[in-house]
Amino acid sequence: MAAAAMRLWLSLGVTCLLAHAHLPHTSDKTRRSLESRRALDIMLVTEQCSRSSVILVTDCSPWAFSMMQDLTDLQAPWGVGVFGVTNNEQSTNMTHEKLSQAIATAKRLREVSWWVTVVVVSEDPTFLSTFAESSFKNHLLSVHTVRLLVFTPFPHHRLHTLHHLHKTLSRTNALLVVDDSSPVLKTRVLSWLPFTDPETRPLPVASWTTDQSLSLVYPPNLFPKKFLRFPHRPHVMVTAEEFPSQSAVMVDDPTKPGGKRLIFKGIAEYVLEILSTAMNFTYTYLRAPDRSWGVPKSDGTWSGMMGLITREEVEFSPGPFSLDLTRSQWTEYSAYIFMSGYQVLAARGHPKPDPWCFLHCWLCAQ
Repeated sequence: MAAAAMRLWLSLGVTCLLAHAHLPHTSDKTRRSLESRRALDIMLVTEQCSRSSVILVTDCSPWAFSMMQDLTDLQAPWGVGVFGVTNNEQSTNMTHEKLSQAIATAKRLREVSWWVTVVVVSEDPTFLSTFAESSFKNHLLSVHTVRLLVFTPFPHHRLHTLHHLHKTLSRTNALLVVDDSSPVLKTRVLSWLPFTDPETRPLPVASWTTDQSLSLVYPPNLFPKKFLRFPHRPHVMVTAEEFPSQSAVMVDDPTKPGGKRLIFKGIAEYVLEILSTAMNFTYTYLRAPDRSWGVPKSDGTWSGMMGLITREEVEFSPGPFSLDLTRSQWTEYSAYIFMSGYQVLAARGHPKPDPWCFLHCWLCAQ
């Protein structure tokens, strides 16, 4: 399966590159794109594993094309897939539709892969915004083993124009690589912490210097472990439901509307207390209107708690949820919190006298 995926990825990449090989590019942008490409190569080596693969998504601009030349030496043992979508300035809807189709295909490739790095290369803020929206809609980045690198020639002092990317960059294992105007640094690698405001300054995690070396702020990791413990104690929404060993209870709380607050007694509360202490967050419960775990609907959406999760009305649910293929295509499971089994019971029947039982015993003894 991996070999088949690799062949498909490479064929997609060749088609994209040949179709845009004639694009001109200025010398200044070429130099910057080559520096970004060298930085990308080093970053992939830093985070490489034996089953790594790369998905490249680009707007096919001259700057992006220069960066994507000669993909044969890219550090991706399981293959490289290239998805090029030309930005249509006269029809934003057409660009959005084409990019959505490309990301949907990229998701299918991601599903047959093991360790994926998605690399987005664009100098167009609209394209980057459309990618962020489409990747959320198609769940391209919804698995914790998927890493995202966004390369853009935007200078560091213009980061305020990229606030539309904040949600994607902060809620996923993502880094933003931008130009730096200092005489020492070529590019700067930034990360936004989860549950921060768009105006929050990003966290510097690495830089590409003029001597062509990658300097890591938190060695040996390029991607910071930003989901282990939150430094600012955010407040998040979660969902849970009643079942035989778990019940919903309204308790007194003068700080809440109506003076009451919803809690659950059972495994959900136990798990959340451990997580909130270890990861440093507070939480409030939100119940689904239909009081169900959730099933797929005819319009492609979900009901119940799954609907709250997929619409991002809540951050997560302690469930507990059983492992299910359909759910796994929309959300990501944690490690299991308990295991249970099923047994089939049947009546033993009634004993019946057997006058020949002594013969059975004699035959067994022979």
